[in-house]
Amino acid sequence: MSGRADGFIQRRVLHGVLRVVSHPKSTLFIAAVFLAAAVFLAASRLDISTDQNKLFSSDVKFFRDYLSFIEKFPENEAVYIVVESADAKHVPPVKEWTTLADAITQRLAGMPQFVKSVDSKVPLEKLGAQGLYFEKPKRVKQTIEDSRRFVPLVKLWAEKPNFLTGLLGTTPLERFLAGLNTQPPDAETARFVRLLADSWVQALEHPGAPFEAGTTLPDLASLDATDPSRLGYYYVRDETDHSRHMLLVRVYEKRDFTSLTAISETIEAIRAATREVAKPFPEFAVHVTGRPALEADEMRTTDRDTQRAEIAALIVIFIGMALMLRSLWLALAAEICLAVGIGWTFGWATIARGELNLLSLVFLIALIGIGMDYLIQILFAYQREARRYARPQAIWTRVFRFTGPPISTACLGAAGAFFVSLFTDFQGAADLGVIAGGGLLLCLVSGYTVLPALLVLFPSKHEPLAATERYEDTPPAANAGARWLLLPACWVVLLALGIPHAGRTYFNPNLLDLQSQDLESVKMVRKLQTWSAVVLSPDLSMLRKVRDALHGASTIGSTESILDAYDNEAWLQENKGELPAIQWAQPDPPKPGDLGRLAAKSSALADHFAPQAPDSSTQPYGPAADSLRRFANLLSSAESDAEKQEFASRLAAWQQAFVAQLRELMYQLSPPPLDVGKLPRELRSHFISDDGCYALYLYPKKDLWVRQHLREFVREVESRTAKVPGSPAVTGIASNIYHSTASIEKSFYKATAYALGLIFVLVLLDLRKLGQTLLAVSVLAFGLPMLVALMGLFNISWNFANFFALPILIGAGHEYGVFMIHRYREAARHPRRVWGRWDVSDRALLLCAFVTSSSFAFFWALGHHEGLKSLGLIMALGSVCIYLATLAVLRPLLLWRLQRRGATTSSPIVEPAAGPATAA
Repeated sequence: MSGRADGFIQRRVLHGVLRVVSHPKSTLFIAAVFLAAAVFLAASRLDISTDQNKLFSSDVKFFRDYLSFIEKFPENEAVYIVVESADAKHVPPVKEWTTLADAITQRLAGMPQFVKSVDSKVPLEKLGAQGLYFEKPKRVKQTIEDSRRFVPLVKLWAEKPNFLTGLLGTTPLERFLAGLNTQPPDAETARFVRLLADSWVQALEHPGAPFEAGTTLPDLASLDATDPSRLGYYYVRDETDHSRHMLLVRVYEKRDFTSLTAISETIEAIRAATREVAKPFPEFAVHVTGRPALEADEMRTTDRDTQRAEIAALIVIFIGMALMLRSLWLALAAEICLAVGIGWTFGWATIARGELNLLSLVFLIALIGIGMDYLIQILFAYQREARRYARPQAIWTRVFRFTGPPISTACLGAAGAFFVSLFTDFQGAADLGVIAGGGLLLCLVSGYTVLPALLVLFPSKHEPLAATERYEDTPPAANAGARWLLLPACWVVLLALGIPHAGRTYFNPNLLDLQSQDLESVKMVRKLQTWSAVVLSPDLSMLRKVRDALHGASTIGSTESILDAYDNEAWLQENKGELPAIQWAQPDPPKPGDLGRLAAKSSALADHFAPQAPDSSTQPYGPAADSLRRFANLLSSAESDAEKQEFASRLAAWQQAFVAQLRELMYQLSPPPLDVGKLPRELRSHFISDDGCYALYLYPKKDLWVRQHLREFVREVESRTAKVPGSPAVTGIASNIYHSTASIEKSFYKATAYALGLIFVLVLLDLRKLGQTLLAVSVLAFGLPMLVALMGLFNISWNFANFFALPILIGAGHEYGVFMIHRYREAARHPRRVWGRWDVSDRALLLCAFVTSSSFAFFWALGHHEGLKSLGLIMALGSVCIYLATLAVLRPLLLWRLQRRGATTSSPIVEPAAGPATAA
């Protein structure tokens, strides 16, 4: 790495290159063997993981707690089908919501290759009498209050008649019809009567059908169902518009993290099936979201963006290199060497990590944009020496004598900038650092071996120079004196003008903003209440203490846990005497002779409702009157004794089933002690894990997509919880996002500091002079502030995708300074190697800047994933800024120093032949 030609490392490098040049076929054969081995190893053992939970270290406590939480409560990792009304002003009836939800659930349940399980509601029939415990406290009290008004009706059907009620009729059915005829009609009664009358008609028209709620029996559970949530469906508020609600279907998909396309195929299959089911329901809009959908969409977007960027970069780089090198063969040779380096890197990734993740997959563009720089420097040096010498040994000795030290230092610095991510907790960045850092070193090895061997076997054609022209193919730079300092002064002025703009840059921690905003999953996830903090404990008394400690917190909107059910149980126990007792009795059955009176009283009740609804379509009186008339007509149609007996028997059976239904309904208002073991899985899994751990969910008052609100929420929750002796840790989405983003941000700062320190040490070891080292790294000091100023000017924010560009820019950008200093030392120590106005080294540096900036620019130009677009933009813009700083500040300063030393004014001297290593 030493710049001295007689350094030990440099001598070893030159001897190795001479062996490559002497045995090019053997070198290529060995390289091909290693390439084949690397490709075979990667194809057979290199896995691809799309599991985003692997992007952060599980050794960190808060993330370990979060992984434990989602393992215990997997609903947080489910796919969600979101059903909303297509027209916000016209909400469809409850029946249509539930019909669509049931259809989607049934269809997805029939896709076992993609779906493990699916549910859209808590089955109330399984929940039974315990359902009242899981209502909101206000709803429980309201239910008991409403039931007081319902008790007289129950008594009319279920108890033996007293003297007054007995005057209304001989059976509960007759007494019910007669009693309503004496009361003024109201909408609630009309809806109830219609429900009963429809079930009477169904029971008589289908004498063999069993008695079931919703057909031959009234569905009393849905009587007060003003929305699907009253029937157990997941009907929730739209968090972006509180005036609207949505119905959710929860899907647990079969996950395969070993394929880039598996999760996308699963999500697309779920989407396609959902859309097909929803076609007959144009009144609804149906969408798919949830974390798996977000991951699948992100993976598909990043994979497409990366492939496009890589292909476009390789094509444009090839064209640019062919034009600037003026040789298609040299450009092709460079891409062949890069391809070999990439192939070796796949083998290295297999050995070092064993799998690629969503972040480390982008190592290819890093190798294309940065690894190619070292090959470019070699190729330009080769062109220069090939015009002066004929023998391969003479050419390649000089190429690596002057090019070897700077490209080695630059490569070690860039690789080190990637490797330092190992010292952070961001596992995704660490994996990328190991793979890309090793890949850059392998690209350098390819440049030292494959490239010389190729060009020895298939040399590029160059017009040789005359002996008197060997060392000066361009005139030396003009003696501009102090005017060389005008460019640095102008750059400093531009930096000063950019300071106000630099102050306007900010850090955007919103992870959702990194994804394409046009994606369905991104748009819909904002509508869900995805933010919560969670406290887990197997001890309910501890959970109660934590809830008490959090009571009155300014940032908490509500809490949810099994404790609410126990609280409702306690309240019901305290108020169990609120409902009057009912003396249940067997209802008197209708007789064939009662049918005429029933038909007459049914017709009379229909006429009683009719004045309220001149138009039979008016809700709800008209439909109630129509149903009563259908029942009356059906009874009147029975002419034979057999028909009348059949109708009477059927109505008697209906009465018994209906009274049993009423008895079950009243029983649910006085439920037995809470038994969590009997709760249906859909409800129990929300509150209690399989290993008996209870969850206390804490929901925020404010929008936690705003970073300040998230910080306030998490800090208050954690500080209050910590005051409870022996309290468990706070976890959940909110806590994990807050701490992981803070940790990632800290990791980036650490990686940037490590990269700067490492590069300074490497450059100092190479140049061995503090002044020249400071000059070399000054390109970062002058280029990066200009980048920040431009970001402020164009309102470009830092985020968790492009912030990682800082250590990469430091690693890749410092090479411009290193190359310039080495060119300066070359001209200063060897006057015959004149630094012209715009010589080979300057053209090489320009091509390096073009390759790096254009490679990453395609992420920005062709991408849809906002994170990758911003990373590409920052890398491209940063590379240009550092290069221009090199051109405007460092290069003029070095030429000025050369002129002061008199180096650029020396006359070219022909180097005499001096042995086999150097002679032409």
